[in-house]
Amino acid sequence: MTSVKDRVWLALSGRPGEYQSGEELARNMQVSRAAVWKAVRELIREGNAIQAVSRQGYRLVKPVNQLRSAEIQALLKAQGEEDIAVCCYPTIDSTNTEARRQAQTFSTPAVFAAEEQTAGRGRQGHSFYSPQGSGLYMTVLTPLSLPLKDAALMTQAMAVAALRAVKEAGGPELSVKWVNDLFYQGKKTAGILTEAISDLETGNAAVLICGIGLNLTTRTFPGDIAQTAGSLGGLDKNLLCALITARFLSFARQLPDPSPWITEYRAHSMVLGKGVTFTQNGVPCRAVAENIDDRGGLIVRLKDGSRRTLSSGEISIVPDSLI
Repeated sequence: MTSVKDRVWLALSGRPGEYQSGEELARNMQVSRAAVWKAVRELIREGNAIQAVSRQGYRLVKPVNQLRSAEIQALLKAQGEEDIAVCCYPTIDSTNTEARRQAQTFSTPAVFAAEEQTAGRGRQGHSFYSPQGSGLYMTVLTPLSLPLKDAALMTQAMAVAALRAVKEAGGPELSVKWVNDLFYQGKKTAGILTEAISDLETGNAAVLICGIGLNLTTRTFPGDIAQTAGSLGGLDKNLLCALITARFLSFARQLPDPSPWITEYRAHSMVLGKGVTFTQNGVPCRAVAENIDDRGGLIVRLKDGSRRTLSSGEISIVPDSLI
Protein backbone atom coordinates (compact mmCIF):
# COMPACT_ATOMS: atom_id res chain seq x y z
CA MET A 1 0.00 0.00 0.00
CA THR A 2 1.27 3.50 -0.83
CA SER A 3 2.55 5.36 2.23
CA VAL A 4 1.00 8.61 3.48
CA LYS A 5 4.27 10.38 2.64
CA ASP A 6 4.13 9.20 -0.98
CA ARG A 7 0.47 10.14 -1.27
CA VAL A 8 1.14 13.64 0.09
CA TRP A 9 4.04 13.97 -2.35
CA LEU A 10 1.82 12.99 -5.28
CA ALA A 11 -0.85 15.48 -4.20
CA LEU A 12 1.60 18.38 -3.81
CA SER A 13 3.67 17.61 -6.92
CA GLY A 14 0.48 17.24 -8.95
CA ARG A 15 -0.38 20.89 -8.20
CA PRO A 16 3.04 22.59 -7.82
CA GLY A 17 3.00 26.08 -6.34
CA GLU A 18 -0.62 25.73 -5.24
CA TYR A 19 -1.57 25.64 -1.56
CA GLN A 20 -3.55 22.64 -0.33
CA SER A 21 -4.90 22.63 3.20
CA GLY A 22 -4.05 19.93 5.68
CA GLU A 23 -7.77 19.32 6.11
CA GLU A 24 -8.24 18.80 2.35
CA LEU A 25 -5.27 16.45 2.10
CA ALA A 26 -6.37 14.48 5.15
CA ARG A 27 -9.93 14.17 3.87
CA ASN A 28 -8.88 13.02 0.41
CA MET A 29 -6.51 10.44 1.85
CA GLN A 30 -8.77 9.42 4.72
CA VAL A 31 -6.03 9.97 7.29
CA SER A 32 -5.58 12.39 10.19
CA ARG A 33 -4.19 15.91 9.79
CA ALA A 34 -1.40 14.84 12.16
CA ALA A 35 -0.45 12.08 9.70
CA VAL A 36 -0.33 14.66 6.89
CA TRP A 37 1.88 16.98 8.96
CA LYS A 38 4.21 14.10 9.80
CA ALA A 39 4.49 13.24 6.10
CA VAL A 40 5.23 16.86 5.21
CA ARG A 41 8.02 17.00 7.81
CA GLU A 42 9.57 13.83 6.36
CA LEU A 43 9.46 15.32 2.86
CA ILE A 44 11.11 18.52 4.10
CA ARG A 45 13.86 16.50 5.82
CA GLU A 46 14.54 14.83 2.47
CA GLY A 47 15.33 18.25 1.01
CA ASN A 48 12.03 19.20 -0.62
CA ALA A 49 11.12 22.89 -0.50
CA ILE A 50 7.61 22.81 0.97
CA GLN A 51 6.01 25.91 2.44
CA ALA A 52 3.49 25.67 5.28
CA VAL A 53 1.32 28.76 5.78
CA SER A 54 -1.36 29.10 8.43
CA ARG A 55 -4.92 29.05 6.99
CA GLN A 56 -3.58 28.23 3.52
CA GLY A 57 -1.88 24.87 3.88
CA TYR A 58 1.11 23.38 2.12
CA ARG A 59 2.64 23.94 -1.29
CA LEU A 60 5.60 22.47 -3.12
CA VAL A 61 8.00 25.21 -4.20
CA LYS A 62 10.81 23.21 -5.79
CA PRO A 63 10.84 19.41 -5.88
CA VAL A 64 14.04 17.44 -5.40
CA ASN A 65 14.94 15.25 -8.38
CA GLN A 66 14.69 12.10 -6.31
CA LEU A 67 13.37 8.64 -7.12
CA ARG A 68 9.91 7.92 -5.70
CA SER A 69 8.16 4.60 -6.29
CA ALA A 70 4.66 6.11 -6.02
CA GLU A 71 5.42 8.78 -8.62
CA ILE A 72 6.98 6.26 -11.00
CA GLN A 73 3.95 3.99 -10.63
CA ALA A 74 1.61 6.91 -11.34
CA LEU A 75 3.62 7.82 -14.44
CA LEU A 76 3.61 4.18 -15.58
CA LYS A 77 -0.15 4.09 -15.16
CA ALA A 78 -0.41 7.16 -17.38
CA GLN A 79 1.57 5.18 -19.97
CA GLY A 80 -0.93 2.34 -19.78
CA GLU A 81 1.27 0.10 -17.60
CA GLU A 82 -0.70 -1.22 -14.64
CA ASP A 83 0.44 -3.26 -11.65
CA ILE A 84 4.19 -2.78 -12.13
CA ALA A 85 6.08 -3.18 -8.86
CA VAL A 86 8.59 -0.35 -8.33
CA CYS A 87 11.35 -0.64 -5.72
CA CYS A 88 13.50 2.47 -5.10
CA TYR A 89 16.66 2.57 -2.98
CA PRO A 90 18.85 5.46 -1.77
CA THR A 91 21.85 3.16 -2.20
CA ILE A 92 22.35 -0.45 -3.25
CA ASP A 93 25.16 -2.66 -4.49
CA SER A 94 23.62 -3.19 -7.95
CA THR A 95 20.06 -2.99 -9.26
CA ASN A 96 20.72 -6.02 -11.49
CA THR A 97 21.97 -7.97 -8.47
CA GLU A 98 18.91 -6.94 -6.45
CA ALA A 99 16.62 -7.99 -9.30
CA ARG A 100 18.31 -11.40 -9.34
CA ARG A 101 17.89 -11.70 -5.55
CA GLN A 102 14.19 -10.96 -5.83
CA ALA A 103 13.50 -12.81 -9.08
CA GLN A 104 11.32 -15.45 -7.41
CA THR A 105 9.25 -12.77 -5.64
CA PHE A 106 7.57 -11.40 -8.75
CA SER A 107 5.36 -13.15 -11.30
CA THR A 108 4.83 -9.87 -13.19
CA PRO A 109 7.31 -7.15 -14.28
CA ALA A 110 9.13 -5.15 -11.61
CA VAL A 111 11.48 -2.17 -11.62
CA PHE A 112 14.44 -1.65 -9.31
CA ALA A 113 15.95 1.86 -9.25
CA ALA A 114 18.62 3.48 -7.08
CA GLU A 115 20.19 6.85 -6.38
CA GLU A 116 23.59 5.16 -5.98
CA GLN A 117 25.24 1.82 -6.72
CA THR A 118 28.24 0.73 -4.70
CA ALA A 119 29.02 -2.17 -7.05
CA GLY A 120 27.42 -1.19 -10.35
CA ARG A 121 28.13 -3.80 -13.02
CA GLY A 122 28.74 -3.62 -16.75
CA ARG A 123 29.36 -6.28 -19.37
CA GLN A 124 32.28 -8.72 -19.24
CA GLY A 125 33.04 -7.97 -15.60
CA HIS A 126 33.42 -4.21 -16.01
CA SER A 127 32.12 -1.85 -13.31
CA PHE A 128 29.74 1.06 -13.88
CA TYR A 129 30.49 4.26 -11.97
CA SER A 130 27.29 5.12 -10.08
CA PRO A 131 27.77 8.06 -7.67
CA GLN A 132 25.06 9.27 -5.29
CA GLY A 133 22.31 11.43 -6.73
CA SER A 134 23.72 12.28 -10.17
CA GLY A 135 22.42 9.42 -12.30
CA LEU A 136 19.58 6.99 -12.90
CA TYR A 137 20.50 3.38 -12.20
CA MET A 138 17.64 0.98 -12.90
CA THR A 139 16.74 -2.59 -13.84
CA VAL A 140 13.57 -4.03 -15.36
CA LEU A 141 12.76 -7.61 -14.35
CA THR A 142 10.48 -9.44 -16.77
CA PRO A 143 9.23 -13.00 -16.17
CA LEU A 144 8.96 -14.75 -19.54
CA SER A 145 9.82 -17.98 -21.34
CA LEU A 146 11.82 -17.91 -24.56
CA PRO A 147 15.14 -19.17 -25.94
CA LEU A 148 18.26 -17.48 -24.60
CA LYS A 149 19.22 -16.33 -28.11
CA ASP A 150 15.98 -14.34 -28.25
CA ALA A 151 16.43 -12.93 -24.74
CA ALA A 152 19.73 -11.44 -25.91
CA LEU A 153 17.77 -9.22 -28.33
CA MET A 154 16.60 -7.13 -25.38
CA THR A 155 19.93 -5.32 -25.08
CA GLN A 156 19.14 -3.51 -28.33
CA ALA A 157 15.52 -3.09 -27.23
CA MET A 158 16.64 -1.38 -24.01
CA ALA A 159 18.93 0.90 -26.01
CA VAL A 160 16.04 2.08 -28.19
CA ALA A 161 13.72 2.36 -25.18
CA ALA A 162 16.28 4.69 -23.57
CA LEU A 163 16.82 6.67 -26.79
CA ARG A 164 13.10 7.34 -27.01
CA ALA A 165 12.64 8.02 -23.30
CA VAL A 166 15.50 10.52 -23.07
CA LYS A 167 14.08 12.42 -26.04
CA GLU A 168 10.53 12.36 -24.63
CA ALA A 169 11.81 13.61 -21.27
CA GLY A 170 13.36 16.65 -22.94
CA GLY A 171 16.87 15.30 -23.34
CA PRO A 172 19.21 15.20 -26.34
CA GLU A 173 19.44 12.80 -29.27
CA LEU A 174 21.76 9.90 -28.44
CA SER A 175 23.86 7.50 -30.49
CA VAL A 176 24.46 3.78 -29.97
CA LYS A 177 27.88 2.17 -29.84
CA TRP A 178 27.28 -1.49 -30.61
CA VAL A 179 26.26 -3.35 -28.66
CA ASN A 180 25.25 -1.80 -25.34
CA ASP A 181 26.51 1.78 -24.86
CA LEU A 182 24.78 5.12 -25.48
CA PHE A 183 26.78 8.21 -26.40
CA TYR A 184 26.18 11.95 -26.40
CA GLN A 185 28.64 14.43 -27.92
CA GLY A 186 31.21 11.70 -28.35
CA LYS A 187 31.14 10.51 -24.75
CA LYS A 188 29.57 7.47 -23.11
CA THR A 189 26.54 8.48 -21.09
CA ALA A 190 24.81 5.13 -20.51
CA GLY A 191 25.54 1.42 -20.39
CA ILE A 192 23.27 -1.62 -20.55
CA LEU A 193 23.64 -5.05 -18.94
CA THR A 194 21.22 -7.84 -19.92
CA GLU A 195 21.12 -11.09 -17.96
CA ALA A 196 18.75 -14.04 -17.79
CA ILE A 197 17.81 -16.72 -15.29
CA SER A 198 17.33 -20.02 -17.08
CA ASP A 199 14.79 -22.77 -16.58
CA LEU A 200 16.90 -25.92 -16.09
CA GLU A 201 14.24 -28.17 -17.60
CA THR A 202 13.70 -26.26 -20.85
CA GLY A 203 16.99 -24.41 -21.16
CA ASN A 204 14.98 -21.28 -21.94
CA ALA A 205 15.18 -17.94 -20.20
CA ALA A 206 12.60 -17.83 -17.41
CA VAL A 207 13.37 -14.32 -16.13
CA LEU A 208 14.93 -11.45 -18.06
CA ILE A 209 16.97 -8.89 -16.10
CA CYS A 210 17.90 -5.80 -18.10
CA GLY A 211 19.66 -2.92 -16.39
CA ILE A 212 20.73 0.50 -17.57
CA GLY A 213 22.78 3.20 -15.92
CA LEU A 214 22.55 6.78 -17.19
CA ASN A 215 24.83 9.66 -16.21
CA LEU A 216 22.61 12.71 -15.77
CA THR A 217 24.44 15.42 -13.81
CA THR A 218 27.71 13.63 -12.99
CA ARG A 219 30.53 16.14 -13.41
CA THR A 220 33.62 14.28 -12.18
CA PHE A 221 34.58 10.77 -13.24
CA PRO A 222 37.42 8.46 -12.11
CA GLY A 223 40.71 8.76 -13.96
CA ASP A 224 40.27 5.69 -16.15
CA ILE A 225 37.04 7.07 -17.68
CA ALA A 226 37.52 10.81 -17.11
CA GLN A 227 38.13 11.48 -20.81
CA THR A 228 35.49 9.13 -22.22
CA ALA A 229 32.43 9.52 -19.96
CA GLY A 230 29.84 12.29 -20.14
CA SER A 231 26.40 13.29 -18.86
CA LEU A 232 22.98 13.99 -20.35
CA GLY A 233 21.73 16.82 -18.12
CA GLY A 234 19.23 17.23 -15.30
CA LEU A 235 16.33 15.15 -16.57
CA ASP A 236 13.48 14.15 -14.26
CA LYS A 237 14.51 10.74 -12.90
CA ASN A 238 11.00 9.50 -12.17
CA LEU A 239 9.71 10.42 -15.61
CA LEU A 240 12.77 8.93 -17.30
CA CYS A 241 12.48 5.70 -15.30
CA ALA A 242 8.79 5.34 -16.16
CA LEU A 243 9.30 6.07 -19.86
CA ILE A 244 12.20 3.64 -20.21
CA THR A 245 10.22 0.94 -18.42
CA ALA A 246 7.09 1.45 -20.52
CA ARG A 247 8.98 1.44 -23.83
CA PHE A 248 11.02 -1.60 -22.82
CA LEU A 249 8.01 -3.65 -21.70
CA SER A 250 6.22 -2.81 -24.94
CA PHE A 251 9.17 -4.28 -26.85
CA ALA A 252 9.41 -7.32 -24.56
CA ARG A 253 5.81 -8.27 -25.32
CA GLN A 254 6.71 -8.52 -29.00
CA LEU A 255 9.57 -10.98 -28.57
CA PRO A 256 10.98 -12.84 -30.42
CA ASP A 257 10.31 -10.28 -33.18
CA PRO A 258 12.96 -7.50 -33.07
CA SER A 259 11.45 -5.51 -35.96
CA PRO A 260 9.76 -2.93 -33.67
CA TRP A 261 13.15 -1.57 -32.59
CA ILE A 262 15.96 -2.85 -34.82
CA THR A 263 15.53 -0.24 -37.59
CA GLU A 264 15.78 2.56 -35.03
CA TYR A 265 18.75 0.87 -33.36
CA ARG A 266 20.53 0.68 -36.72
CA ALA A 267 19.69 4.30 -37.59
CA HIS A 268 21.28 5.58 -34.35
CA SER A 269 24.48 3.55 -34.72
CA MET A 270 27.71 5.50 -34.39
CA VAL A 271 29.92 2.68 -35.70
CA LEU A 272 28.64 1.96 -39.20
CA GLY A 273 31.22 2.90 -41.81
CA LYS A 274 33.90 3.20 -39.11
CA GLY A 275 37.02 1.17 -38.51
CA VAL A 276 36.72 -1.14 -35.51
CA THR A 277 38.81 -3.63 -33.58
CA PHE A 278 37.53 -6.71 -31.79
CA THR A 279 38.75 -10.01 -30.42
CA GLN A 280 37.39 -13.33 -31.66
CA ASN A 281 38.58 -16.71 -30.39
CA GLY A 282 41.39 -14.90 -28.62
CA VAL A 283 42.65 -13.30 -31.84
CA PRO A 284 42.62 -9.47 -32.22
CA CYS A 285 41.03 -8.35 -35.50
CA ARG A 286 40.55 -5.09 -37.40
CA ALA A 287 37.68 -4.44 -39.77
CA VAL A 288 35.14 -1.93 -41.04
CA ALA A 289 31.63 -2.01 -39.55
CA GLU A 290 29.29 -2.28 -42.52
CA ASN A 291 25.80 -2.99 -41.22
CA ILE A 292 23.63 -4.31 -38.39
CA ASP A 293 21.50 -7.31 -39.34
CA ASP A 294 17.86 -7.86 -38.38
CA ARG A 295 18.83 -9.62 -35.14
CA GLY A 296 21.29 -6.96 -34.01
CA GLY A 297 24.46 -8.65 -35.21
CA LEU A 298 27.26 -6.37 -36.40
CA ILE A 299 28.44 -7.19 -39.92
CA VAL A 300 32.11 -6.31 -40.39
CA ARG A 301 34.40 -6.47 -43.43
CA LEU A 302 37.97 -7.59 -42.80
CA LYS A 303 41.06 -6.40 -44.66
CA ASP A 304 40.99 -9.45 -46.98
CA GLY A 305 37.43 -8.60 -48.01
CA SER A 306 35.77 -11.39 -46.05
CA ARG A 307 32.82 -10.64 -43.78
CA ARG A 308 31.86 -11.76 -40.30
CA THR A 309 28.80 -11.18 -38.17
CA LEU A 310 29.50 -10.42 -34.52
CA SER A 311 26.69 -11.43 -32.20
CA SER A 312 28.35 -10.45 -28.92
CA GLY A 313 31.52 -9.00 -27.48
CA GLU A 314 33.05 -5.55 -27.46
CA ILE A 315 34.44 -3.36 -30.20
CA SER A 316 36.59 -0.24 -30.26
CA ILE A 317 36.40 2.45 -32.94
CA VAL A 318 39.75 3.21 -34.58
CA PRO A 319 40.91 5.58 -37.35
CA ASP A 320 40.35 4.16 -40.83
CA SER A 321 44.08 4.43 -41.48
CA LEU A 322 44.68 1.62 -39.01
CA ILE A 323 42.43 -0.82 -40.88
